[in-house]
Amino acid sequence: MSAAARWRALLEAWALPPALLAAVPDSPYEWPAGLFRRGQGVESRADTPTVRAVADLLSPGGSLLDVGAGTGRASLALATRGHPVTAVEPNPKMAAALRAEAAASGVEVRLIEGTWPEVATEAGRHDVALAAHVVYDVADLAPFLRALNQAARAGVVLEAGERHPWAGLAKYYRALHGLDRPDGPTGALLVQVVEETLGVGPHGERWADRPRLRFADLQELVELYRRRLLVPIERTAELTELLAPDVVEEDGWLSLGHDAGVVTVWWPVE
Repeated sequence: MSAAARWRALLEAWALPPALLAAVPDSPYEWPAGLFRRGQGVESRADTPTVRAVADLLSPGGSLLDVGAGTGRASLALATRGHPVTAVEPNPKMAAALRAEAAASGVEVRLIEGTWPEVATEAGRHDVALAAHVVYDVADLAPFLRALNQAARAGVVLEAGERHPWAGLAKYYRALHGLDRPDGPTGALLVQVVEETLGVGPHGERWADRPRLRFADLQELVELYRRRLLVPIERTAELTELLAPDVVEEDGWLSLGHDAGVVTVWWPVE
């Protein structure tokens, strides 16, 4: 089986059972933009391995394409250095948050609300193409990567968790529902798909990021993971007891302390 086929199969194995989805009123898949914006400050993201990889590929004033931009965590630091940014974001709430973050940072971002690679023609070509924390939402990864490569004149940069973003929740799914979760895909498999699809040997750096989701209090944390873990409201107390030993406090914020390992993968475009 090809690396791209393994990637697809592992992502499809993450699908939640219909019976569990039907038992709760809330979607487990919605990502609250407000949580992503907390502590996002441009300064806090100005010197990550991802930003450094992009900066090394960009010429002075070179343009950046940020695919799946979210609230601009990965690209606004480059925009403040004078690099024109075109952002692609399909989620309207995230797009609105990105506009607000760009305004707060004093920069302009060209925003395309749509899905990659469907909007690739509209987005155009840029010096560097970036996709941060997007690939685990893309089952058909090869066309996604080819379109990124075609959109870049100098290079492509990917940022992703070393493991699937819900991998840290596997033990809770098992405890609550007796449901086993896949062991993958991983950052290592991502590198294999890049090599297989594009015929390049990408550079890679593993690093530790702070949790992407930070909560004001335990109630807010439990409510997010109640939806994520498909727990009916009447089992909230049970869930709170299950999660409490893994809750971590840092700088006045709470997070669920599962692995936050990150990999940055990048390659020049010939």
